[in-house]
Amino acid sequence: MWILRKTTDLIYAISKYMLMVLVGSMSLVIIAQVFARTFLGFSIFWSEEYARYCLIWVTFIGASMALKNGELAMFDLFLAKTRKEWQHFYRLGLNMLVLIFVVVSIYFGFKQVFSPTALMQVSPALRIPMWFVNLSVPVGFIIMFIYIVNTIIETLFARNKGE
Repeated sequence: MWILRKTTDLIYAISKYMLMVLVGSMSLVIIAQVFARTFLGFSIFWSEEYARYCLIWVTFIGASMALKNGELAMFDLFLAKTRKEWQHFYRLGLNMLVLIFVVVSIYFGFKQVFSPTALMQVSPALRIPMWFVNLSVPVGFIIMFIYIVNTIIETLFARNKGE
């Protein structure tokens, strides 16, 4: 179990670094675009597209980090109303539902990435392959999968230990 915890911690650290780089570069490009358009009289034609694709990656990587930290929306009202001895099963059931959603999202995410149109299409301004942009969905959900499996295992072990 400690291997899975170390793996999730490593993935979290890499994700945090990726978010810093993506948000930082996106901010710099947007600031440069505003400066160039306002003061220099020209526009950086690819800035909007770059910011949009960075935001897509930030969304899915950030959502996975929020899942690990327990910051995503959850049915806390029901948890508070549930008797103490049933709260473990409630958490486990919710995590299993999230796991099913994540697996389905991974499947359809890869289906989109490897669709013939996505494999042949490139973005208009940056000329990067669209499969790379679409890859953000399965990558984010694979990270979520690892986190939710870790959470389920920790929940099961906590129940076995009587916590």
